[in-house]
Amino acid sequence: MNGQLSASDVMALTKDNDGFGGVGLIILLFIFLIGLSGNGFGFGNNNSAATALGQSDIQNSLYFQSQDAAIRNLANGQCAITDTILNNKYDNAVLIKDLSNQLSNNTAIMSNMINQQTAAISNMFQEQTIDRLRDQVSVLRNENSNLMQTAQITDNILGNLATTAPKPPCYYGSGCGCNSLY
Repeated sequence: MNGQLSASDVMALTKDNDGFGGVGLIILLFIFLIGLSGNGFGFGNNNSAATALGQSDIQNSLYFQSQDAAIRNLANGQCAITDTILNNKYDNAVLIKDLSNQLSNNTAIMSNMINQQTAAISNMFQEQTIDRLRDQVSVLRNENSNLMQTAQITDNILGNLATTAPKPPCYYGSGCGCNSLY
């Protein structure tokens, strides 16, 4: 080496390690160019042809730095998009879980309400059936009671008729009656 900097040396010196970003790189490049030009911080011999870097090397270096910055910006943008997607995916998963729990709870509530309404309807039908059957039993009891009363009254009347009614004279053995001649 003859004490001059190559393009890779410029890249290494201007790499984004200072924490200043693109502005720091431009400042370092500007200081470097001032050092190379003219007197070179007092070390040069004012010979502009003796500079190690030509204008095309400096332009290439700046071009690659801007390309590197653009790629870093794209990578940072991609990271931000990926982070947003993952956060949204997580948020959606939490919302879906909450909605699933709410749906499950509401389904259980609806099931209980349906069971209660079914029991109420069943009880109502049973009560109506029981009331109808009670009415039928009551009617049958009344009919049976009436039939029994009628039979008892009929038996009493027939029994009283047989014991209290006078017999016709032909039955008393007086010789008159159905087969007798007189």
